[in-house]
Amino acid sequence: MVQKLSDNWKGCRTSVGLLGILSFLLLSTKTLPLLARQIEKSEISIMTYNVENLFDATDDGVKQEDPAYLPMEVKKRWMVNKCLSRNGFYRMLCEELDWTQEKYEAKLQKIAKVLLDYNSGGADVISFEELENRRVITDLWRKYLKPRGYRTLVHFESASARGIDVGIVSRFPLASAPIVHSVDLSDIDDHPTRDIVEARFHVEGGKQLRIAANHWPSQNNSTEARLRAAAVIKTIATKAQSQGTYFVAMGDFNTLPEELPNPIEDNVADNVIRNQTHPLVDIQNYLGLQWGSYFYKGKWQPLDRFLASKNLFGPRSPMKVNLASFSIFSPAYLLKKESILDPQTGKMKEYVIPFRYDAMTGEGYSDHLPIVLKITQD
Repeated sequence: MVQKLSDNWKGCRTSVGLLGILSFLLLSTKTLPLLARQIEKSEISIMTYNVENLFDATDDGVKQEDPAYLPMEVKKRWMVNKCLSRNGFYRMLCEELDWTQEKYEAKLQKIAKVLLDYNSGGADVISFEELENRRVITDLWRKYLKPRGYRTLVHFESASARGIDVGIVSRFPLASAPIVHSVDLSDIDDHPTRDIVEARFHVEGGKQLRIAANHWPSQNNSTEARLRAAAVIKTIATKAQSQGTYFVAMGDFNTLPEELPNPIEDNVADNVIRNQTHPLVDIQNYLGLQWGSYFYKGKWQPLDRFLASKNLFGPRSPMKVNLASFSIFSPAYLLKKESILDPQTGKMKEYVIPFRYDAMTGEGYSDHLPIVLKITQD
């Protein structure tokens, strides 16, 4: 039986796919192999991927913010059951999960497969969300990515209450020391949120590309919390704009199209290239896409996004966003057929959704799909 994607998902694939097919037909003729190779070489590919709870199996003591992801032998030595602070599913997971070194290593291997399967070797710059600490991104980098040409790793330990961070790996060298930007929620929330990490890279032709990795407060938080994160990104983007630097903010923005006031649209981003008041363009919005790489309550949600600086759209700019290249990376093994309650009808409906990682069984990958984009250099 052929698996069918939801109507929203098919719309997303079709909107971008037509552009991609046209580009392919123009460049894949046998008479132009050299041109095709040159164009490929002049492109920078970027990816963002929420890897869903990438935790190691090491007990970090007082720094261990989530007690669920530890071996059972460690949990049995607790004087007090740390799982009692959790509720519902999360308490059950904490009490029953035996998160071993073997399970951790297997998950690293799965993530590496996803990353390196894209474009037969991986995107040039990758940002991650939901990293427990520096150890996990370092393990992933040393074992799987550094041997494939990823020379740079960027990470800062976040003050996030749950202890999950963002990070970046890149085939390009750093142009300057990376910067961590905190998002201050102290007056509206007792728990700190994830930092935004900024890195500047030397790319071909003596140019620089500035990247910001994001994981904004979830939908369990107020819109104000995401507006605070948006204000930080707007400051970074405005500075990049004043310096003439090419800039992309990417990651899991946890922002829905219908959210009002919207933290992204008509705040930090719009589709009017000459309007410098909003320094960024939301690529999915620019393409007319209202769905994305995360499936929730019967809908594909555009939580994962690319927000690109407007100098990447200029007709004479030596670096440009390749709009036809935007895609949601979705090989068959990242998808799973599942019957879910349709919120519109109240009946069970079959969907093809991300193959979410199951920490108990080790099956699956993540509840998000990676998104990718290319930037062309003249």
